[in-house]
Amino acid sequence: MSNAWKILAVACCLALPGWGLADEEDPDAAAAHVRHALMELMGWNITPLGAMASGDRPYDADKAATQAQRLSALGNMISDAFERNTSGADIRTEALDAIWQNPDDFAGKAQAMLDAAAAYAAATGDGEAAAKVAFARLGKACKSCHEEYKSE
Repeated sequence: MSNAWKILAVACCLALPGWGLADEEDPDAAAAHVRHALMELMGWNITPLGAMASGDRPYDADKAATQAQRLSALGNMISDAFERNTSGADIRTEALDAIWQNPDDFAGKAQAMLDAAAAYAAATGDGEAAAKVAFARLGKACKSCHEEYKSE
């Protein structure tokens, strides 16, 4: 089983347990649940990369490449996860209404994250210094989206 399929299987296992019930009762809540699960998985995969980039964890090229591949697979789910417009819905979410007010910008920022994750994956084979430079780009891509589209 390829890494992408493994990641998809894990994402489904995390997202689906409450999805069926929530979907019947409140599709907005179900959408928020899926988005939250996706972002949690992305955070779980980027955290070790940040620790390696800051020197808090020894650099491991194989682990870094695996985490980057996972981020790419998960990042490809962003457009689906944010497809449902929950603007004004009475749900608990960190997703700001601006996502659906500026869909092209949001999609562009998601693509920038995918591009940065791919560049990071490529850089992992070029050594720790190259990976650190690529990680800075990846972190900037994530931050750019969160600053505009995530409530704190």
